Amino acid sequence: MIRFLFYLYIFIFGCVIGSFLNVVIYRVPNKLSVSKGYSFCPACHHRLFPKDLVPVFSWLSLRGKCAYCGAPIAARYPFVELLGGFAFLLSFNRYGISLNFIIHALLLCVMIVISFIDIDTMEIPDGSHFFILALAVGSYLINQPELSSILLGGIVIALPLFLIAWLTHGGIGGGDIKLMAASGLFLGFANTLLAGIIGIIIGGFYAACLMLIKKREGKSYMALGPFLALGISIASLYGPQIIQAYLNLFF
Repeated sequence: MIRFLFYLYIFIFGCVIGSFLNVVIYRVPNKLSVSKGYSFCPACHHRLFPKDLVPVFSWLSLRGKCAYCGAPIAARYPFVELLGGFAFLLSFNRYGISLNFIIHALLLCVMIVISFIDIDTMEIPDGSHFFILALAVGSYLINQPELSSILLGGIVIALPLFLIAWLTHGGIGGGDIKLMAASGLFLGFANTLLAGIIGIIIGGFYAACLMLIKKREGKSYMALGPFLALGISIASLYGPQIIQAYLNLFF
């Protein structure tokens, strides 16, 4: 029971962080400060009070509508809050009470922010890359991995993406390249290779499905960032286990 309550506390705390992630996702593309001012309804700009900001439950109690103007509140707001909860829960389950738990939970939170901003704007803010670099420095100081692995991680996926972008005159966004470069310095060579493979395969499958279902033109654009972020998240939590399971198939 004590263990269950502790996991529940971690999950609830992550949901609270997820509520803040919603603020970042909305404010950064709109050039608003994430540290100043009060929370407000995007439709009527009425100030939101603590009772309106309880993760998930406020949205459910209000039936997905603003309490002041009745405008619909997108279901993705509680979804992001739940993602924040799972980010902390999965990181804690993987790393326990440690600095690695905090660093990896924050990395997953950045991936959530990157994904939704990229979906909304087709851009990945540079601030997220600098935050990942700060986490990479912290991870390096804690774990002391081989420097060669870290440096190779920074280019193993980013460099091919850069070459594709150069050859296709913008077929890959600069934000995707910088995302894999910064994350590569966090993950190291093997995990970055895994993250890139996962993200590109899932993203390619999604793009193929869109072209078949919606008959999109080949020159249409889609956000690759969310798929790369998914690959990075999976590799950061379970990279060594996945790689070892794959190698066991052949050795």
